[in-house]
Amino acid sequence: MTSSRTGARRVRGTLAWIGLAVAVAQVPEPGAGAQVPPSQAAVPAPRPRRPHPRAPPEAAPTLPQPDVKLTLEAPTPRGPWTMRIANDASVPVRVVADARFLAFELIRRGDTRVERCELPSDMRPAEASDRSLVLPPGRAYVETFEPRLYCFSGKALNALEPTSIVVAHLGWLGKGAGEWEVSPIDGVDPQIASQKHLDAPPVFLYDEKFSFGQGAPAQDRNASLALQGPESVEAESPDEVGVPVTLRNTGSRAVLVRFRPDTVGFEVFSPSGRELCAWPRRPAAPTPELFTRIRPGGTTQMTFAMAAFCNDDSLDRDGLLVVRPWLDTRGASGKSIGLDAFTGWVSAATPTFVRLHRGRGLPTRVTPQVAPP
Repeated sequence: MTSSRTGARRVRGTLAWIGLAVAVAQVPEPGAGAQVPPSQAAVPAPRPRRPHPRAPPEAAPTLPQPDVKLTLEAPTPRGPWTMRIANDASVPVRVVADARFLAFELIRRGDTRVERCELPSDMRPAEASDRSLVLPPGRAYVETFEPRLYCFSGKALNALEPTSIVVAHLGWLGKGAGEWEVSPIDGVDPQIASQKHLDAPPVFLYDEKFSFGQGAPAQDRNASLALQGPESVEAESPDEVGVPVTLRNTGSRAVLVRFRPDTVGFEVFSPSGRELCAWPRRPAAPTPELFTRIRPGGTTQMTFAMAAFCNDDSLDRDGLLVVRPWLDTRGASGKSIGLDAFTGWVSAATPTFVRLHRGRGLPTRVTPQVAPP
C-alpha cells in the first residue's frame, strides 16, 4: 500500500511539472503583440491584371493648306497701294475681303528696327462675316488703299520712304485670334484647312513721285513768311478736326500780318476728292486789333476747326485727309487804316495728314466683288 501511494504522488508531481512548463511556454514575451487568429490573418492583395494592349486611336487626317496668295503692289512710297487675293486652288474658298484688316511691317534701309502699322480698332469692320466673299478657283479680289492711313505718324510714317522693305499681312495674327481669313465651304471636296492670315512677299519701295496733292503750290517769292501745320492729326469725328497752324517770320525785319480765320484756308484731298475750304464770309473791315506783329524769326500760332471751313463733302467719309493750309491777305490789307501790313499769299510747304475715324455721313462700303478675269 505504501509503495502504491508513493508512486501516485510521483505521477501527480510529474504532471504538475509538465503543466507548469506548458503554461510558461504559452506566456508571451514582453512587447510582443497578441497572436492573430488564423481567420483574421492578413491576406496578400491580388496582383493587378495587366490591361490588354490596345491600338492607339487613329489621328485625324491633316487637311492641306488652301492655295490662296496675297500680293502687294506699291508703285510709290506713300500710296496708293493695291492688295490682291488670288485663289490658285482647284476649289472655291471663302475669304474676308477687306483691306482694313491689313497690317504692315516696315524696315528702313540700314536699320534693324521693325515698324508695325495697322488701323485703329474702331476703323476696322465690327463683323468680319459682313466682308466675306466666295472666291472661285483661278479668280481674285483686288482693292486699292492708302498706306498712310495705317502708317500714320512718327517713325511709322517716316518709314514710308524709298528703299524701305514692306511685308503685308491680311487677317488675324496671334494665338488668341478667333477669326479665319480663309475658310473652306461646307460640302465642297476636296476639303482644305482654314487659315488665320495671309502673308505677302516682301516689297521694295522705289523712289518715285507720289500722288494725292503732295507738291507744294506756287506762292509769292518775296514773301518773308512761312506757314506750317503739324505732321498728323488724329480725329474721331469731323467736329474734332482741329489743325494748329504756325506762321513764322523768316525775314530780317518785323512783319505786320492779318492772321485770322477769315484770311486762312485749306486745300483738302479726301476720299471724296479735292476741296478748297475757305472761311464762309469775306474778311471784315480792317481794325488795328486784327493785325499781329511778328518779330524776325518769331512765330504765332492758331488752331482752326476744319468743320467751320469745309462745307462740301470733304469730311463726309472716314479715311485719310491730306490738308495743306494757306494764308491769303490780298483782300485784307491795312492800307485803309494806314497800316503797312503783309499783302500776299503763302501756303504750307508740307501737308498735314488727318486720320478721320468717322465722317459726317453714314458709313457706306461697297460689297466685295470678285475681280474681272
